[in-house]
Order: sequence, then structure tokens, then C-alpha cells
Amino acid sequence: MRWISCLSAALLAFAAATPSSAQRLTEQQFLDDALADHPRIAAAEAKLVGASGNRRQAGVVSNPELDWEREDLGSVLRQDTWKLSWRLPFDGRKHRIAGADAAIAASEAIVESTRLDVRLERRELFAAWYLAEEREQVLKNQLDTTRRFADWLRVRADQGEAAGVEAQRLELEVEVLSRQLAEAIAEARARRAAAATWSDLVTDVSHPARPVLAPPPASVDLSDRADLLALDRRAAEAEARQRVNNRALEPPEITVGWVDLRDDTRSFDGPVFGVTWPVPIFDRNQGNRDAATAELDRARAEFEVARRSARQHADSALGSYLELYAAATRARPTRTVESEVVESLLAAFTAGEADLTDVLDSLRTTVDVQLARLDSIAAALAAGRELEAAQGRPILPGGSS
Repeated sequence: MRWISCLSAALLAFAAATPSSAQRLTEQQFLDDALADHPRIAAAEAKLVGASGNRRQAGVVSNPELDWEREDLGSVLRQDTWKLSWRLPFDGRKHRIAGADAAIAASEAIVESTRLDVRLERRELFAAWYLAEEREQVLKNQLDTTRRFADWLRVRADQGEAAGVEAQRLELEVEVLSRQLAEAIAEARARRAAAATWSDLVTDVSHPARPVLAPPPASVDLSDRADLLALDRRAAEAEARQRVNNRALEPPEITVGWVDLRDDTRSFDGPVFGVTWPVPIFDRNQGNRDAATAELDRARAEFEVARRSARQHADSALGSYLELYAAATRARPTRTVESEVVESLLAAFTAGEADLTDVLDSLRTTVDVQLARLDSIAAALAAGRELEAAQGRPILPGGSS
């Protein structure tokens, strides 16, 4: 029949993709642009520069002090004294440098950890944009198909060839789908606007390509997880500080100089030598030493807790991703097969072998299946990001996704 041909055309439109003129933006293109000069990464890199400056300062030897004084007692006597003082550089410099080196390593790890955190946030944003546009397209196709069928049934009802109540049921179905589509469009536009905030590649004519699901790794290696490395280096920095504060004896300050003493008739001059050395009788740095020891214990405990939590997180994330990846990539029928099922049921409806309820159930099942697949993809993508966070690096080499 002619109306079946019309419905077939509608079902083909239901299975159609976005227009060919649309520009497909891949996730990696979006990430490359969104992560370039990101302010959070720049802030972490600035802290690294600050740690490098502290390391340079830790190796600097203290300056000597030059002192000159004059005592002038009028015409009776005058004395000039020149002194050069310098504290010997035995002030725990080795431990200070080791602590500064550990701080640099911790800052470098924090930069990498921040880069991964930002990447995962942008991946989540891109996935949300993709899924929102896919839901919009599914509901749009469903609405087009249902509206065509409702218009056809309304014409038949007006001609007395179909029940008016059936046409009304379809019109109510169209109204429900129209509201759902409006919500999906609003969600897709909001996601696009959020993505455009971070990348100039997001335009009105660009559409997100489906993010690639990386194959699950056989196991998760935490040896180079950046946030754990940062905590480990912070503990090393705390240990170096403790060693500095364990010192109770400060290095001496030595002084050399020259004194010139004269009156109106005579003058005397000669060298001056001296040593200043604090004697640790009352202040032996007890308070700072106790505080440094407590800080070291805290840093080590934080690292151990983070290490165990990371292992638990990694095992859990890998198990979840294995299951969700299999579900998202499992073989499934195509939209063409689903369209043929609906078309066959519509033909049965016109032949009186199926009622409108069967047709509506088929249409709803078709769209529910497609939305369920999107939910499965969304769950797998989220699990993939969780696994990347757990192992501290992208699943695929080179950071691609």
C-alpha cells in the first residue's frame, strides 16, 4: 500500500544519521585543544617553578658580613675597627638540598596528576555532549515516525476508515515525545555550550564523534601513578626536614678584621680574630624536632593509606570496566533490523492482525532499546575514565582515547 511506503520512508529517516555536512569532532581533537594552556595545569607548573627556585636557594652559601665602626673620643683617642664575619656552611645543607629535590619531584608529579584530572574532566564533558546529541537524534527520529503515523491515522479517522480514539492516542503519544525531545534539545545545547567554553573547535556545525572505548588492560600497574609519587616525595621531603631539625649544634661564626687605634702623637694597629658559637644548653631545637617527626609520621601514614586505597580502587575499576566494556561492545542488531520489525508490525496493523497497542509498544520498545544502548555506552565510558583515574594514566598509549 502507498501508506506503507510512506511509513517505510519515515522509518529510514528514523535510522538516518546526522547530515553529511556536519563536522565530526573527535574526542582527541577536543582534548588536544582544551588542554592547551589550561589554567589549572599552568598553576601547577607555576608551583613547580617555585619549587625549583627553593632548590636553588637551598644550595646557596650564606653571605659574609662586613662591619666597620669608629670610636672618636675627641682629641684624646680614636679607634677604627674593620671586621669580616662569616658563618661556616655546616648547617644541614645536604639535607636541605635533598628536601628541595624531593619537593621538585613532588611538584612534577602534581603537574602530571593535575593534567590527568583535567583530561578526565574534559573527557566527561565531551562524552556528555555526545550522549546528549545522540539522545536528541533518537527522540527526533521517533517523533518524526510517530507524527507521520498519527497524521496518516487522523486522515483515515476523518474519512471514517479508522477509529477516532486511535488517532487521539497517537496524538497524545506525539505530545509526550515532543516534550521529551524539547528536554533533550535543551540538554544537548547546554552540553555544547559547556564544551565550547574550553575549545574553539566546538562550533554550531560541529558534532561530537563517538568516543572510542579502549580495550581493558590485563592488569593495573600503579608504579607511576602521579598522585602516589607526589605523596611519596612529600614524605621524603618531610624526612629531610626532620634530619635538619635533629641538629642541635649550629655552625660557628668566624670573624677576622683589623683595628687602628691612635691619638695625636701615637698610633697602634693590628689584626682582630673571633669566634661566635651558640652553646645548646637551653634551646636544643626540641620543639621543631618533635614537630618535624610528627610531620614525617603523618606524611608516611597518608602515603600508606593512599597506596592501599589506590590498589583497592584499581582492582574495583578494572572489574567494572571489563564488564561494562563487554556489554557496550557486544554484537547487537542494527537500526535497519529494528525498523523492519516496526514496519512489519505496521503492515500487520493495517491488515487487522495487530492492534494499535501492539504498534505503540513496538515503537516504544525500539526507542527504549536505543536509549538503553546509549546508557550502556555512557556507563562504559564512565568506567573507562574511572580506570584511567585509578591507574593514573590513559588506558591507551600516547593518551589517546
